[in-house]
Amino acid sequence: MALEGQTTYAIAGKLEKEQIPTPRAMLLEAYGKFETPERAKYPSKWDKNTVRGILRNPTYLGKLVCQKTQKKSFKDKHVVARPEEEWITVEGTHEALVDQATFDTVQQRIQVKQPVLALNPENKLRGLLFCGGCNTRMAFSSATGRKICGHYCCGKHRRYGGKECSTHYISVKQINAVLLEDIQRHASLAAEDKEKYIAYLTQLSEKEWVGEKASYIKEAEQCQRRISELDILLKRLYEDNVFGRISDERFASMSADYEAESRKLKDRYNEIQSLLANYARQSRDAKEFAALVEQYTNITELTEELLHMLIEKVVVHEKEVIDGETVMRIDIYYRFIGKVGSEDGETLKATKSRRASVPLAPGA
Repeated sequence: MALEGQTTYAIAGKLEKEQIPTPRAMLLEAYGKFETPERAKYPSKWDKNTVRGILRNPTYLGKLVCQKTQKKSFKDKHVVARPEEEWITVEGTHEALVDQATFDTVQQRIQVKQPVLALNPENKLRGLLFCGGCNTRMAFSSATGRKICGHYCCGKHRRYGGKECSTHYISVKQINAVLLEDIQRHASLAAEDKEKYIAYLTQLSEKEWVGEKASYIKEAEQCQRRISELDILLKRLYEDNVFGRISDERFASMSADYEAESRKLKDRYNEIQSLLANYARQSRDAKEFAALVEQYTNITELTEELLHMLIEKVVVHEKEVIDGETVMRIDIYYRFIGKVGSEDGETLKATKSRRASVPLAPGA
C-alpha cells in the first residue's frame, strides 16, 4: 500500500477497518504482555506512527539490527536512541519479506508529506521533481476543465514569486513523455543484451565520477595527515602543561580547539570513506537496475508505483534556446545508478515547452 502511494494515516485506517490486530494486541493475546484496558478494548486501533515504524524496520529485509538504543547509565534507566552509524547490523539472519529496491522506494515515499484528502491521480511524480535552479520540490497544479492534465512549477517561485527563482514550468504531458521514452529505452537495452547494458552503465558511472573520486581520495589523505599532526600537537601540548611551560587556562583553550578540529576532520574522513565505498558497488548496482528495468520492456504508460520504483529524482532546469530551438533540460536520476543521460552521455531534453518563443507542436 505504501508503495502505491498511500499515506501511513490511510494505511492505519484501512487496517483498522479490516479489523487487523496491532502488534501489541497480538503480543497481548500470545503472551499477556502490554496488558492495558485500552489495548484490550481496542485491539485493532492502529496509529500512523505504528505503520511508519513497521515500514522503516530493516528486519523485513532479512537483517538483524542491534544496539539501536541505550540507557544513560545504570542509575538513569531512560532509553535514548544511538546514532545510526553505531548500530550493529547482521545480514541474512532470516528470510527477507521485501527486496531492497521496494524497501528503499517506500522510505522515500513516506518521507514526502502528503495530504490526507484524496490526491490528484495526475500527480504521479509527487516528491520526485526538483527545481534545477534552487533545488526545491516542484509544486503540482491541476487543470480542471482544461485540455492539459496539469503542470509542475518551482515551489519557491510559486510561494515567493520571481524574486527567489524562475517558474521552471513543465506540463504533466511533457514530463511524462520524456520519462516514458527514457524508461522504454533503458528497458529495451537491458532486454536486448543485459551484460552489454551493465557494462555500459558501469562505464558511464565511472566516467561521471572519475574526477570527483580523485578529489575525494586527495581530501581523505589530507584529513589523515592533519589528524596525525593534531595528535602530535595534543601530546606536546599536554607535556608543556605538565612541565609548566603553559598555563592550565591556555592548555584548556588550545586543546579544546585541537580536539574540535580533530573531531570535525574525523567526521569528514568517515563521510568520504562512505562515498568512496559507493564506487565498489557500481557493478552490483548496475546489475540490480538492469534486472529491475528489464521488467518494463513493454510498458505503454507510466504508473505511480513504476515511477517511484525506478526513479530517485528528476531535476527540471529552466528553458533555454539552443540552435534556435527552445528546450528544457531534464536530469533523470535512477535508483542504483544515478544520472545516466542519453545514449551518447548527453543530458536528456524535453523538446517543447509552454510559453516558449517558438511555435508549439500540435498537442504540446
